[in-house]
Amino acid sequence: MFPNAASAAPVPGQPVCALAVDAEEDFDWDHPVASTQHSTNCMRHIADLQEMVSAYGLRPTYLLTYPVLQDEGVVHLLRRQQGRGRCDLGIQLHPWVTPPFETHGAPQDDVGASFSGNLPPGMEERKLLALKDRFTACFGVPPSVYRAGRYGFGQDTAAILERQGFTIDTSLAPRTDSTDEGGPDFSGLDCGLFWFGQEHRLLEVPLCRSVVGWGGRLAPLVYRRLSTPALRRLRAPGIVTRLRFAERITLSPEGNDVGAMLRLVRHLRARGQTVFVLSFHSSSLAVGRNPYVRTRAELHAFYDRLSAVLDALATRGFQFASLADLPALLRHLPA
Repeated sequence: MFPNAASAAPVPGQPVCALAVDAEEDFDWDHPVASTQHSTNCMRHIADLQEMVSAYGLRPTYLLTYPVLQDEGVVHLLRRQQGRGRCDLGIQLHPWVTPPFETHGAPQDDVGASFSGNLPPGMEERKLLALKDRFTACFGVPPSVYRAGRYGFGQDTAAILERQGFTIDTSLAPRTDSTDEGGPDFSGLDCGLFWFGQEHRLLEVPLCRSVVGWGGRLAPLVYRRLSTPALRRLRAPGIVTRLRFAERITLSPEGNDVGAMLRLVRHLRARGQTVFVLSFHSSSLAVGRNPYVRTRAELHAFYDRLSAVLDALATRGFQFASLADLPALLRHLPA
């Protein structure tokens, strides 16, 4: 899936933190892959986020879906922020809202087809090209950073990204098995950055997620064994999480408290990781658009967690960067 993968050398000096935002249409989280009834209003709430992160010198990377690129008002806001040097931009492929809409007999809202790596031969690249062309028309340059929506990286994705000139991919969700929905199984992989590619090298920047706890090296294995669909229904992973024997944590203010995020950072720093990427969805910037921010109080709590973790990282000597900065920082490119 990731040809010629080779671990990226640690960044010399200070550890680094970047921020990736899934800048996407609002949708019904109970039925996430329906191609109708979506809006992009959540993207009009980025001003508060920009004020906060700019105080830390942090330049978020917004990973834009096709509906966002169709919203001229949002594109104007993003152009203005980008022109001020306050953000970077990439793309995120949601197949169910990206043309061409060729179903080949399958329903348009088929859950398996929401993972772009499952699309019929050629369809994944045609949708990615439509998204890339729309981005280029909006911003005058092609995108270089990519994420497969729902982390749907497939067997052909690497070759497609190489052909289309991308330099960074962010489509790997470590310690996550999506096979019950027809998606990929990344549960055996962790969140270290690596290079991959046949003709030219791309940098893989996985979701910053790992399994930590006093179970040590057994923790990821135990968590994985308890995360089958049947055992998830019995809430088995929750038992080892509450005991902190094996705790899956994501560096995100969505569903993770500050203490958990800092436990993840300490764990990864202890094993030598120097690059960390915070992430969340643009729908968390408005009330009632996703399960993480359902009320005004939860919106304030979301920002409190984000601010607290940024402050903690700054206190620990982290420097803040953009995703686009990372290939140059990881200068030890393998031969």
